[in-house]
Amino acid sequence: MKSFVLIDLKRGKLKHQDIGQMQMYVNYYDREIKLEDENPTIGLLLCADKENSVVEYTLPLNNNQIFAAKYETVLPSKEELKKLISNR
Repeated sequence: MKSFVLIDLKRGKLKHQDIGQMQMYVNYYDREIKLEDENPTIGLLLCADKENSVVEYTLPLNNNQIFAAKYETVLPSKEELKKLISNR
């Protein structure tokens, strides 16, 4: 995978303005920095909280460049991690 990945960490709840800002960054990289042999730039928004409807309705239907995910502020315990790993 030969592409730029832009990551934005948000401390609070994800807002539609944050997605618009990432879209601007992705567009800039694709138009000004990306080389012809590179894949489209990917934007990753990590936030403390998000509403799926905000993400769904802010991004176009055919979106495959910008992703939003909620991050955890507390790491799982050692036992929980072992369970997660053993289930894979």
